Amino acid sequence: MTTTGSTGTTVRRDVATATVVGIVVVAAWLAVVVGVVAGVRGVLDGAAAVPVAMGPSAPAWSEVVVPCVEGDGCEPSVSADVWPSGEPLPAQPSGPLRLWVLDADPLTAALAGVPDWLGLVTGGVVTLLLLPVLRATAAGRPFAAGGARRLTVAAAVVAGAWLLALALPALAGPRVVALSEQAPLSDGVRTWDLPSGWLVPDVHVTWWPLLVTLLLGALAAAAARGARLAANTEGLV
Repeated sequence: MTTTGSTGTTVRRDVATATVVGIVVVAAWLAVVVGVVAGVRGVLDGAAAVPVAMGPSAPAWSEVVVPCVEGDGCEPSVSADVWPSGEPLPAQPSGPLRLWVLDADPLTAALAGVPDWLGLVTGGVVTLLLLPVLRATAAGRPFAAGGARRLTVAAAVVAGAWLLALALPALAGPRVVALSEQAPLSDGVRTWDLPSGWLVPDVHVTWWPLLVTLLLGALAAAAARGARLAANTEGLV
């Protein structure tokens, strides 16, 4: 009777584990597919957004990124001939400024859109890489063969995605700014241009992926050392 109960418990645990693993695998692949579809859609739509900063020639601006125009009571200001009073710049008002254009060429849209979809793809790929490591650890085999290699590859994937998310939008930045300066702006009554040099490409660095890379690298080193010690112990026995 004890053996039968133990067997039933083991079967239920195996079924629960298989169910969780199946859900995680589906979620990981779904993240990859959604990320790729989002990237392709961004290219087809021609929409592009890049981080920007206020250039040295730009006037002062308020909390909502509205440049100072003569008569507004703030300095330095520009004349109303250059910029209509009260009109905001085409960039979001909080956090890192992002400049949007809706008619970018496919290459510019692809480069600028990398941060918006690469995170999903990277998360899915890393999950698929590390799933065997997590299963082995849950089964009491934290130093199973291949674990250190998978952790190393996962660290490389995160680091590579992080570098691409920084570098590729920086390459698209000048083109997005140029397109914005060439496209007339309008409030339905007036039309004006974005003065040259008011917005310049910027690089906004997010540091947490680097921390994830370092953590995965440390785990890979620990797993490799543990596997060597386990192999030496087995050899002695």
